[in-house]
Amino acid sequence: MPQEFDIDVSCFPSFSDFLQEKGNDEAITLRAEKMAIALQLVEQMEKQNISKSQMAERLGTSRAQVDRILNPKSQNVTIETLARAAAALGRRFHMELI
Repeated sequence: MPQEFDIDVSCFPSFSDFLQEKGNDEAITLRAEKMAIALQLVEQMEKQNISKSQMAERLGTSRAQVDRILNPKSQNVTIETLARAAAALGRRFHMELI
């Protein structure tokens, strides 16, 4: 059964406003972006039929490190590592300020 929360959301025009009010906006946004990147890497690996072991070999690292890179919940992955992982798949990692 879903957990219900006693929160009046009518005072928040958007979910983003709600998160900002609660002080979680930046942390949740960063987590969601890391999850999206990890899922994109997994998708590319599947499209190219590349195993985690093969990915580790391409990156010159261990399979355990690849597991950390691909884990959507793992937040301790550097931009350099994400760029290297993208390059190993023939892709480019792109970030921008908005």
